[in-house]
Amino acid sequence: MKPHLVRWHKQWAEKGLVIIDNDDGTADTLEEVKDAVAKGGIPFPTLWDKGGKNVETYDVQAMPLGYLIGVDGTVLWEGVPNRKIEEIEKLIEAELGKLKK
Repeated sequence: MKPHLVRWHKQWAEKGLVIIDNDDGTADTLEEVKDAVAKGGIPFPTLWDKGGKNVETYDVQAMPLGYLIGVDGTVLWEGVPNRKIEEIEKLIEAELGKLKK
């Protein structure tokens, strides 16, 4: 499913990183999502967005799409989370470092 997200969860959840997955609900059934979560050992919440309401509300134009939200609530990064993984990981480390202060 999303192995880098699972790895990030395992690596940083205890330090404060929260990952939430949103399945847009237009291509997959709830049962398919539940099966994928179970088979993939997904340890973080996965929302099944029945009818794609969140996708519509937030005007998501591409999939997958990810956001990194800082400790102050600002969007630090937006894009395809399976690209530029090293760049995203540096941002995560820097932001989680702020929590220690």
